[in-house]
Amino acid sequence: MRRWFVLVLLVGVLITRGDADLVSISLDSASILRFDENTGAFLGTLVLGGSGGLSSPRGLVYGPDGDLYVTDLFSNSVLRYRGSDGSFISAFVPSGGGLSGPRNLTFGPDGNLYVVSRDTDSVLRYNGATGAFLGAFVPSRSGGLDNPVDLVFGPDGNLYVSSINTSSVLRYNGVTGAFIGVFASGGGLSGPRGIAFGPDGNLYVVSQGTNNVLRYNGATGAFMGVFASGGGLTMPIGLTFGPDGNLYVGTRSGNIIRYNGATGAFIDVFVPAGRGGLGGSAFLTFTPRRVHGEVSLLDFVGDPAHVLLVVELRPPGETVALETRTMPLDSASRYAFSTTRLGRYDVSVKASHWLRRTLHNVLLQSDSLLDFTLTNGDIDNDNEVTLFDFGRLVAAFGSVTGDDNWDPDADLDGDEEVTLFDFGVLVRNFGSIGDD
Repeated sequence: MRRWFVLVLLVGVLITRGDADLVSISLDSASILRFDENTGAFLGTLVLGGSGGLSSPRGLVYGPDGDLYVTDLFSNSVLRYRGSDGSFISAFVPSGGGLSGPRNLTFGPDGNLYVVSRDTDSVLRYNGATGAFLGAFVPSRSGGLDNPVDLVFGPDGNLYVSSINTSSVLRYNGVTGAFIGVFASGGGLSGPRGIAFGPDGNLYVVSQGTNNVLRYNGATGAFMGVFASGGGLTMPIGLTFGPDGNLYVGTRSGNIIRYNGATGAFIDVFVPAGRGGLGGSAFLTFTPRRVHGEVSLLDFVGDPAHVLLVVELRPPGETVALETRTMPLDSASRYAFSTTRLGRYDVSVKASHWLRRTLHNVLLQSDSLLDFTLTNGDIDNDNEVTLFDFGRLVAAFGSVTGDDNWDPDADLDGDEEVTLFDFGVLVRNFGSIGDD
């Protein structure tokens, strides 16, 4: 019988440099362009206008699978392209899938896709693997939502949505979609477009009506001041923080402008209008950073390819996951996934009969190599090895796959039977407790 387990204990981190090029919508050419992350040099057209029916791109996001998802305004659809070369894959959310005037989109902590439907003043949710419609996560005009454009899941796990006609950012429960309240307003905010939480945990909002970027306290929503302005910032739309920690803002005039990510000081016009055919930069992002490594499975003789790994990325010091990835190891006990998240995160891992371990304040800035090892024995999945685990093992003792009392979680060493070897694992690790 093929069995899946979850495990992992983080033991070391090595951060290495990797490519994370800037990707931007070009409104005038209805295409997606790619620029060098260090110099802003044009690297080529990632997605040509017309590819897969693309005629009016408005939002873009890289998915957990590394593919690029793009909203198309005129067809009311979400199109999917291969992240590596921009080749068309499919209409992930086809016309007639409930969208009306789609703007930006994001994948949630649950792995599903959330899309702003501007004309219905709502946020719709789709299955992150199949694109199947799951319903209106934020119902029409909930909390006064009026002409929404951008959305982001915050460090608290809740959903934040910019509302142009109310000049505010509204907050919704990240699990239920229920309206919580107006999170950010005032400070001169006018016609908010792009929103993003920065590496410092604060919320940054494009105020198109005043041609600047405002900063709000990420916990309270209190106005902290004008963060970035000047440098030719005209009709700003989208914003993102880069691998260098700086802030990049796309404008309808076509320029992509870079500001110091700590002070907001103008650095340069990183990509001028017209470069590579850029005409009207809307939303923009950086190509995903790769997180990968090897997992050492202590006290385990089974096939690593039968082990399912769950990794959580959390705000430092918090237990709410901003991003959860579930993936099988390969036969060499290695894993890999891509993320567009930038900054410092707690990386937490858990297994069915392994203890949770959390590494704090990991810097995700470029490709990251994280190796893990395992502490075994948590049969009842309560994150500690106690007499309750002994009880489960005794109940399954002597069984093999297919027996009535077979318990795969009691087969700690992965040899397809529950024997004294499993008792030995439990005894060695008795009293161990996992991290929060």
